[in-house]
Amino acid sequence: MKRTQAGFSLLEVLIVAAVGMVITVTAVPNMMTGISNMRLRSSMTSLAGVLQNCRVLAVKTNRHMTTHFSPQNEGILAYVKRSSVSGPIDVHDSQVSLEAPVVRVTTPSGPGAPPVLSNTVLGFTPETGSPSFNPTGLPCVYSSGACANHGFAYYFHDSRAQGAVGWAALSISPAGRLKKWYWNGTAWTD
Repeated sequence: MKRTQAGFSLLEVLIVAAVGMVITVTAVPNMMTGISNMRLRSSMTSLAGVLQNCRVLAVKTNRHMTTHFSPQNEGILAYVKRSSVSGPIDVHDSQVSLEAPVVRVTTPSGPGAPPVLSNTVLGFTPETGSPSFNPTGLPCVYSSGACANHGFAYYFHDSRAQGAVGWAALSISPAGRLKKWYWNGTAWTD
């Protein structure tokens, strides 16, 4: 009686390996886009946290507080200082670093750039300077001891594989509502 040999033929192993490679090749770009989206969303959440902390510090200390943006080699550094104090960041200042390749821009531009958030969508005309909060917690533009109530909008993008760019925005309404926006290719969504 002959014994039959069990196992896979070389052809079967090669077919399974080819199918695995095809699945990997199609999944990797989607996975990289997903990782980039998570990094951009994480940066916007961290920035929203620092802005909220600025607001809380303004109310708690009964002083005007300002969030400053400082470009760094590793990304963007956002930190909170008293509005009347100028100078470099101190170790005691509330701060967050948005990791590279996240970049802040005044208005979106370039190929595939989204339009700015319209006044009708926002409900106000936004400022783009450093946001301050007054002792009652409302956002304002600080200048020489005065702080006029305003809303703000900031735009960010990241660089991705094959020249793609992801876009995000963060708005602060004149009432102090923070909102994160993300460009899906056709519209700003939250």
